[in-house]
Amino acid sequence: MSTKPGFPATGIPPAPAATPGMTGMRPAAAPAAKPAGSDRRSLVVGRGIALAGGVISDCERLEVHGTVEVSLNHAVELSIAESGVFRGEAEIDEADISGAFDGAITAKSRLVVRATGRLSGTIRCARLTVEDGAQVSGRIEMIAAAPAAVAAPAPAAAPTTAPDPYAAPAEPAYART
Repeated sequence: MSTKPGFPATGIPPAPAATPGMTGMRPAAAPAAKPAGSDRRSLVVGRGIALAGGVISDCERLEVHGTVEVSLNHAVELSIAESGVFRGEAEIDEADISGAFDGAITAKSRLVVRATGRLSGTIRCARLTVEDGAQVSGRIEMIAAAPAAVAAPAPAAAPTTAPDPYAAPAEPAYART
């Protein structure tokens, strides 16, 4: 294999030579922006992986492509892919189910069952969306939305008092001398 002149045998070009004004190392490239959600506590159970027994707590996002048999507590989001199976209990804010869920689920904000989803057991949620073709069976209970999701009431207006019909009219400021 022939290489280009000035290239080492590895085929990787050498680092550029230092130019006047550069001290020591090359200037650092600007750090890449973090993708949204990268700092979240997430757990992904991949296709063909089985996770059984125990409790998952304080996980912000659980994404299931394999099989999970656990109790999920204090999670923000549960996503079950078409290939995913969840058996057990889940207490989350939002759930999106395209696969199978069997057990007890409490979605404090929103629960979406996609057309390929199968949901059975005890279902408690504030808002429920079921796409055409989805299978839902069991006991369903609608609950009040989580406090964070409920709009704050409008601030109360300052109490007003009715004008006194017997009070003397206000004296204009320009009339004073």
